[in-house]
Amino acid sequence: MNNKTKHAGNKRKPTAFKTAGISLFVLTAILMGGCGNKESENASSIDGKTSIDQSANAEMGEDQKTASDDSGMVATPKATSEDWNLILVNRDHQLDGELGMELYLTDSGYLIDSRIKEAYLSLIEAGHAAGMDFTLVSGYRSIEAQQANYDTTYNNNIAQGCTPEEAKTKTEEFIALPNASEHTTGLSIDITSTQLANEAGGSGLFQDLENYPEGEWLKENAPAYGFVLRYPKEKEAITKIAFEPWHFRYVGVENALYMTENDLTLEEYVAILQNNEKILADQ
Repeated sequence: MNNKTKHAGNKRKPTAFKTAGISLFVLTAILMGGCGNKESENASSIDGKTSIDQSANAEMGEDQKTASDDSGMVATPKATSEDWNLILVNRDHQLDGELGMELYLTDSGYLIDSRIKEAYLSLIEAGHAAGMDFTLVSGYRSIEAQQANYDTTYNNNIAQGCTPEEAKTKTEEFIALPNASEHTTGLSIDITSTQLANEAGGSGLFQDLENYPEGEWLKENAPAYGFVLRYPKEKEAITKIAFEPWHFRYVGVENALYMTENDLTLEEYVAILQNNEKILADQ
């Protein structure tokens, strides 16, 4: 792996990189369910990935507030679908390997792409100035680390009596496929309320974050710093991931403001850009 690391020039020195791993609290909750339980579950992994039906329609919504001209092109910020900060990673767009970006080690001990360092620090500083108390739970995670998460959960499901098929299905309800985790881009962070993390006794990755001041503040203010709520409510059929009020993805300020104003997921926004590019190429 060619990733390089820059250290935060701050007071606290983390003793280890916190780049991966599932919390014992969450892993135990997953495993105790065993196999044969067909009821829907609402739980979070360190990735928070409760996957949605893979056959769900992922087309763009009809009510998007985007304006198009006679050619069918939609007015967007000056961006392309190939921009580094718009890389799309999901089950349908998996990474071939590590991206090799330079990494920055945050005060919390988690790594992020060094290109989003200033945006991240500005976001945290603004939140603190507004009285928010954040806990960073995850940043960059290697494909190898994601594979380890996947394998551990799969093997534990087998130990619980699952058939291989059941173990695979149950694992993928909670764990992103090794090459399909956005965290491998270094552009995503899982961030929560310190109060919620302390109250819950785990990572703090709970949907109730949306009702805490930190969750509300992040949803409203993160776009001004280039971050979007990556897996919003009522977009599960498109993202194929359940609502995650803690997962924010850097896309750049103009893109983030545009996506938020027009209620677009990254899947939808990239599709618009790709369609614009196709129209231009055909002219």
